[in-house]
Amino acid sequence: MNASHVLPSAPTGGAHPAVRSRQLDRAARIGLACLIAFALAMAGSIAVPHPNTVLDLGLAVGVLGVIALASISRLEVSVTFLAVWLGMLDGPIKLMIANQAASSFRDVLIGAVSLGAIMRMVVKREKLSFPPLFGWVALFVCLVLVEALNPHTSGVTKILGGYRQNLEWVPFFFFGYALIRSRQRFRMMFIVLGVLALANGVVSTYQTRLTPAQLASWGPGYAERVNGNVSSGERGTGVTGRKYVSEGVERVRPLGLGSDSGFGGGVGVIALPGTLALLATARRRRRWLSMLLCFGALIAVATCLGRLQVVGAAIAIFAFVGLSLSAGRRVTRPLGAVLAIAALALPLGALFVASEGAGVFSRYESIEPNNVVQTSTSYKEKALTMIPHYLSSDPFGFGLATAGPASGFGGVSTGVLEGHGVTAETQYNYVVDELGGPGLLLWLALTVEIVVLVLLRLPRIASVDIRIDLAAIFAVFVAYAAMGIRGAFMDTSSGGPFFWFAVGIAAYWLAGPGRRADALGRIPAIAERRAGAPPKLAVS
Repeated sequence: MNASHVLPSAPTGGAHPAVRSRQLDRAARIGLACLIAFALAMAGSIAVPHPNTVLDLGLAVGVLGVIALASISRLEVSVTFLAVWLGMLDGPIKLMIANQAASSFRDVLIGAVSLGAIMRMVVKREKLSFPPLFGWVALFVCLVLVEALNPHTSGVTKILGGYRQNLEWVPFFFFGYALIRSRQRFRMMFIVLGVLALANGVVSTYQTRLTPAQLASWGPGYAERVNGNVSSGERGTGVTGRKYVSEGVERVRPLGLGSDSGFGGGVGVIALPGTLALLATARRRRRWLSMLLCFGALIAVATCLGRLQVVGAAIAIFAFVGLSLSAGRRVTRPLGAVLAIAALALPLGALFVASEGAGVFSRYESIEPNNVVQTSTSYKEKALTMIPHYLSSDPFGFGLATAGPASGFGGVSTGVLEGHGVTAETQYNYVVDELGGPGLLLWLALTVEIVVLVLLRLPRIASVDIRIDLAAIFAVFVAYAAMGIRGAFMDTSSGGPFFWFAVGIAAYWLAGPGRRADALGRIPAIAERRAGAPPKLAVS
């Protein structure tokens, strides 16, 4: 057949009309983005009496970046960028600038990625259907929205602050459902998490060698975190200093690449089981990378100097081993990975502690083997015992932005309970404060639902490699459920996104089309061949 009968003729020496049309459309979008960025920068210069050239330039670049992020045709690329931003850039930029706009930029990025995914679905006219487990997500969103009617929610500012801190991570449910559909995607996710943990571990290690004054000099936000500002404001405001004294020397609790101490350890807890799964399933010539990332996750946990993160990492490893038992006779692979890392970590860890100095790790004395049981059961116990009193006083919660990072947004809520404030020292206290009894029941029911799905359906996954990968994901889910007894994690930029991302993975593999395709023997062969294609947010 003649080629001219297949494709419309193109002008001699020119591009095909369809190609030229796409090029013109792309050029028009770029031009429009530059025009919008320039207009916003000019508006900022006019509106501000003393304009900041650097801030205006940053605003213009930020607008261009957001438009570009929304225009990326491959969801996996934009979500990976989002993960890198949250894991490495969000904290330092926020602390160096110490501006509310910098704190909100991550929400703009999440909105841009979400909007881009929705726009692509509309353009392609894809049939929209709700994923499995969507009902849990919808019910949670409805509870948050209705909480705006709570009499304790004082004003529009509190409503916006509460909506932000409770709903900003929900889109990750859809990202997890849409993206993690093949063995290759699991590997890429674990590598990205391992790199983020390694970077945080390196920075935290460097920060342990700095004096509080040296770290505070990094920026106004760092100075506020290191030195605290509780005494500078009214009662109930501010943050306490991230310092401690060991052997007569004042030391700082590292912030890593996050905006608060313990962030690097939180990333390490998430990455550790995934790097173990990489080590268990990787080919021999690639195991060196898996080992490097695994040690990076361990260093991130160790150098964050957070007792909660160390206990959480231990729980995650034991949960990974327990869930990997579903691999049957091939359970020796994940067990071998854990034993290999343990055998190497002990001598290397001793050398690392010796080089850093034992005084740096003195905060871990309370979780030594002879103290770990007592520490795990009694720490934050008082906060948990307050939950029944909170529920009896206000069954529907104390209003939005009462607890968590948004508690100071629009004014501090100090008299919501008998003239006093409420505590959010644990994840469960945090949920009760914000959403009351209905929110706590929903949270517990969703957690139990995911754990039951894992226990019942993980052994039925035909692909052993994917079974091990899923064990790594839900080992972290179990660890965070246990860590929630001692600290809130949904208000962090590590635990919050991971929670909803894991629920989305469960929706696909344990309650949705992934489970059915695997039963028919279509996973991972078909999914691996299609891994490069943009996934859909829902299936028909």
